[in-house]
Amino acid sequence: MNFFLTVFLLFFIQISKSWALINNVKIPKTQLPAILKADIISGDKINQEIQAFGSVEISKESSIIFADKIVYNKNTKVISGDGNVIAKNLEIGNLLAPNFDIKDDFSSGNFYNARIFFSDGSYLFSKKILRLSPQKTNLDRPIFSICPNEEIAKNNSRAGNIFDFITIKSSSTTIDKDSNNFISKNSVIKFYKVPVFYIPYLRFALPSKGRQSGFLQPSYAKTSNFGLGIKTPYFIDINKSTDLTISPIYYLSSKQLIVNNEWRQFAKYGKYNLNLELANNKVRNNNIDKTIIKRSNKNLRWLASGEGKFNFDNNFGLDYELKTLSDRTYLRDYSFDYLAYSVSKVNFDYIYKRNYVGIKSIRFQELENEALENNSPLILPTFNTYHETEPLFFKEKLILKTNFTSIHRKEGLQYNRGSLIPQFKIPFNIKGNLFELSSKLQADLYALNDKDIRAQDNIRIYKSSQSDLKSEIAFNWRLPIRNKSSLKTITIEPMANFVMSQYKSRNSIIPLEDSTNSELTFSNLFANDRISGFDRNEAGKRVSYGLKTSLFNDLGEFNITAGQAIILKKDEQDVKIRGFANNNRSNIVGIASFKGKKYFSISYSFQLDQSNFRNDVNQVYSTINYKKFELGVDYLLIRRNIFNDTKREQATFKSSFSLPNKWNFKVFVTRDFVRSRFIQRGVELIRNGCCSDFGFSVIEQNPSNLTKPQKTFNLNFTIKNL
Repeated sequence: MNFFLTVFLLFFIQISKSWALINNVKIPKTQLPAILKADIISGDKINQEIQAFGSVEISKESSIIFADKIVYNKNTKVISGDGNVIAKNLEIGNLLAPNFDIKDDFSSGNFYNARIFFSDGSYLFSKKILRLSPQKTNLDRPIFSICPNEEIAKNNSRAGNIFDFITIKSSSTTIDKDSNNFISKNSVIKFYKVPVFYIPYLRFALPSKGRQSGFLQPSYAKTSNFGLGIKTPYFIDINKSTDLTISPIYYLSSKQLIVNNEWRQFAKYGKYNLNLELANNKVRNNNIDKTIIKRSNKNLRWLASGEGKFNFDNNFGLDYELKTLSDRTYLRDYSFDYLAYSVSKVNFDYIYKRNYVGIKSIRFQELENEALENNSPLILPTFNTYHETEPLFFKEKLILKTNFTSIHRKEGLQYNRGSLIPQFKIPFNIKGNLFELSSKLQADLYALNDKDIRAQDNIRIYKSSQSDLKSEIAFNWRLPIRNKSSLKTITIEPMANFVMSQYKSRNSIIPLEDSTNSELTFSNLFANDRISGFDRNEAGKRVSYGLKTSLFNDLGEFNITAGQAIILKKDEQDVKIRGFANNNRSNIVGIASFKGKKYFSISYSFQLDQSNFRNDVNQVYSTINYKKFELGVDYLLIRRNIFNDTKREQATFKSSFSLPNKWNFKVFVTRDFVRSRFIQRGVELIRNGCCSDFGFSVIEQNPSNLTKPQKTFNLNFTIKNL
């Protein structure tokens, strides 16, 4: 009987897919023993060892170690294994090694010549990984390949066979799960195994950790104005919806320091950001941008910017844009930006069906002409309402518009105006002919204070209160005709518009603040009033007529729109609509375009002289987008005529090529052919890689407000995954 029992036990422990409990003692569930599975399990009572062979699995809670062979010593409570060792849910990623030894409770142990792989294909390699505790692991002289790699992510065994672009070699690295950080000492960053940068202490978050406060990836920049600069952003995690990023960049040779502070907030109804950029003004000691005659002598200069957008519900919205500077030349000195003025605005909207309420405030800051700085307007506020009724008895609609605008200045005119505009529209259809009859009345009331503090005698130009009354009646006709077949669709739509408006001309006593000269184009050809704003309106009797056609087929979409306007009775005023000859006939304006289904589009905007049909104004815009190649061309030609004293001819060319290995090459040129000069030209070479960003550009700018061209070059390099 004992013989058969012995044979049975031997057979049981040798059977395929055997299993065993290591250190089987009654303990709490959180400290359950390791479970051993294998093709063959055998025991050695003398040496107090258990051996397992073939598809060995050792699991404890969620952690699993696979191997070809293991030996468990009951005395030392150490599991030793070798052959295709894989550990899952033990460290911060999958772990591969040829051999290991570890305590049976997985609390500590060693893995030799091991690699820890992350989900993106980046990995850590160390000749010895020492597991000090479940929360802390030390790697001896590790190499961190930081570049994500899809091939390695799919097949970890590919590591080492694929050349590493960026690696970090350290004397030691500690993985601290309590703080969710890597901590490396004496690190050397290598590019293609060539050492380029030494960092004595490096700390960054584990891949599995969410966002936290700490340094972000560094970047390096070199410009023709400041030299080599190092940027080291620091991220501050305030809460789940709020953060602050402080990004100092220091240029070594010029000692120029620029610190950008970006505050981001995700609110319940939207999001916003605020940026405050500070500079220590070392540019005053450098020979940069000699076109600036007078530069600020302040020790600290700044730029405040930001934007936000909020949708409180389907009807209420608020948005803002902020851009204000400490002095006029800040953008030129630090951003190579040659804006003539900056704009900050806040806008509130309420929209319900056809009704609208808008409140806006706008601040302009003069950046070009020092004498006009104190004359920059602050619009606070401009208030607009629009109310439209539902169609009434004969489908007529009543419309009421209102506007109130207040403009403030440090010096110059203080301007307040209120406008009330009732309007009446009747649309009707007669056998496919679409008609619309409309009329409106505009009443304006002004409250003005034009005391100029620069004038010694405080001379007044305008009276403190003024009023104006304007009327308009318009008649519009359209006849859309469509022919549709299986291969194409053709639409032809003749149009005509008659407008009569009048008011008592009081241009000399009413200021001109919100209206400017206008250009007749195909987009405003059929507008009742082609002058923007409330201070001035198009006056007199006039008619516009034209034709709009379109063709859709297998090639794409073809469109041609053309028309002309005639002034029947003209009222003189101090704003003009360019495009009319002395006989009160306008040029023929229009646009012809083709939009392909895939790769190509082109449009041609034109003005033909009304007397000889010469193309006085021409603009061609074309784009090609084919696979990895993009091309855009914009050509403008305005001939010298009665409307233009000088000829204008310029072209803009932009092209980009997507090259192998995530490289992209861009070329852009804007050429003024009349003055034989380049307004702007440059080249850019960019690489948005998996573990680094590289950018190099050479740009020359020569806008009309510069006395000489300004050339700059930039070199940027950013390391990711740190």
